[in-house]
Amino acid sequence: MLLGCAGGGPSRFWIDEERRLVVAGPMVGPFDSLMTLAPELCKAVRQMPGATAGNSREGQEYCGVIYPRNFESPFYASYPSTLGHPLPLPGGRKSCKPPERVADPDARTINIYADYHSHPAITGFSPEELQARTQRYYFRLMFNPACEVRLYDFQERTVFLLEDGQFIPVKRVTDDLRGQ
Repeated sequence: MLLGCAGGGPSRFWIDEERRLVVAGPMVGPFDSLMTLAPELCKAVRQMPGATAGNSREGQEYCGVIYPRNFESPFYASYPSTLGHPLPLPGGRKSCKPPERVADPDARTINIYADYHSHPAITGFSPEELQARTQRYYFRLMFNPACEVRLYDFQERTVFLLEDGQFIPVKRVTDDLRGQ
């Protein structure tokens, strides 16, 4: 079933016959590391409708995935989905659902490494985004309209900020229920 598109043109995300959210790929890549991929991915997503609209009704959060293909080391990022809660969350917050699969015509194999999402307002991770129950992959990448990039390493339970091409630890997560 076809659901929609992110940024116009043909659909870049859909729900498959097994009710999984699938995104097209790649949108950007290849890149040798998350540190080089993240700023370019942010630039691409921030051009999409509502990506920099703040907490207003027009703001839109986008979710996609980062993956290597064919057992090679370079990273690619999928197109994003806009699927999320139909109404803004309390406080005007937005949300979106991380995809479960990637449809990449040049990939024989895909191993999803991380999910990414944008925030239309200048914020960090929400407490919900840091909860153990919301983690599908080991890493979560988040960026805001100013392209400040944060990485959440689920195994290490640590939030990192990308500064000068390196991820610097800025927060340790100790509470699974509140993401604090």
